Amino acid sequence: MNKNALAGVLGVLLALSIGGNAWLYTKNTSSKQSVKDIASVSLLNDSLQRQILLLDSMQALLTSTQADRAQLAERVDELESSKGGKVVSSGGNNDALIADLQSKIAYYKQLASQSGTIVQNAAATGKVTKEDAGKLAALQVELDSKLKEIEKLNAQLAAATSEKDGAIGERDAAIARKANLEEENADLKDRIGKAAYPQYGTLLSFGQVKKGEETIESFKAKGLEKFKITFDVLDNPLIREPIEEEVTIRIVGPEGEVFSTSNSALVDKSKVYSIRHTIISDGEMHKVKWYYPQTGTIQQKLKKGKYTTELWSRGLLRQKNTFELN
Repeated sequence: MNKNALAGVLGVLLALSIGGNAWLYTKNTSSKQSVKDIASVSLLNDSLQRQILLLDSMQALLTSTQADRAQLAERVDELESSKGGKVVSSGGNNDALIADLQSKIAYYKQLASQSGTIVQNAAATGKVTKEDAGKLAALQVELDSKLKEIEKLNAQLAAATSEKDGAIGERDAAIARKANLEEENADLKDRIGKAAYPQYGTLLSFGQVKKGEETIESFKAKGLEKFKITFDVLDNPLIREPIEEEVTIRIVGPEGEVFSTSNSALVDKSKVYSIRHTIISDGEMHKVKWYYPQTGTIQQKLKKGKYTTELWSRGLLRQKNTFELN
């Protein structure tokens, strides 16, 4: 082979080598770009899916908040009329915000569907077409422009959640106040109910004896004819209409004997009484004056020593007085 022929062959081989390297370089570069494009569209699709999940969560939370608000609204009317004071309203509803979220979720699902199609095409062909690349760029721009809207929605969601928590706190505080007031009112009614009965002032006891035409007080055991018992029924503004009450007087001697004209034979001395009458109280103060015995004179022999007079009503000892006969 002559030098010219050899040179020609070498030239052809060199050209083929250069051409082959250029083709391999171009193919390799195109392959890398395709991989990069597929990765980009996959990342975009993942980003869209994450945003959809976020918006779905936001919608679920807001829907829950809306349900809580409905329950709160039912309690507000009740609590506002209670004596615990007016309850601050839990605020407006979130219908507009929920509708906005639903609209954006539908929009992002549409974008995700488009990016999903691009991913499928890229996976099938191993590359991203110019048309899909254009769509990919447009989707990326759309996503970037919507991120600020998502941030705004997040802020609105945080405000709505905070407002709901505040309303729940107010409701719980109002319920606690109402419960306390109901307890206090029940206690007050009970106290008023117990107090709306006759109240009794100082109980006094005297011996009486007749001296000529005059009856005088005496504390000498000998010759004493009667016991005089006085007490006050106190002023009580809680009594709104006349009320009857049975009052029992027990006069107890120095040795524990109870003076009685009708029931001294009873075995249980706590049941024995000296005087028992029904008084009528209209809430105004008045004085009561009774005598033992009501008629005639004391029949039993009186002993020297200390005597006690007891005033009982409603099963309780209300007043007590001690005096001494000498």
